[in-house]
Amino acid sequence: VSTQSTGSSGINAEYGELIRPDLKYPLGFSVKDGHITTLIRGSIGERAGIRIGHRIIAINEESTVTSDHDTIAGILLSETGKLILKTMPSPIFDLMLGYETPLYL
Repeated sequence: VSTQSTGSSGINAEYGELIRPDLKYPLGFSVKDGHITTLIRGSIGERAGIRIGHRIIAINEESTVTSDHDTIAGILLSETGKLILKTMPSPIFDLMLGYETPLYL
């Protein structure tokens, strides 16, 4: 189940609700520095609406904006039950945090 929300800043964030009954079931996506880089078709992640090219900004309402790769991966690898991922497109995330500078034409 994936939903979209527009926060007070006007930026769209997407929520994906993943249900993982046991650690033997992979989530079906790869993460590098908080960015989703690969997604397996038919996986728990795809069914929850997770998208390649998005940045995970929160897991279960806990911000991951300043978290390093090992912290995010550790949470994703160890959690079972319901996981709520809040994501946004990586280019928007990078602009908001000043990692990228907009090119005005």
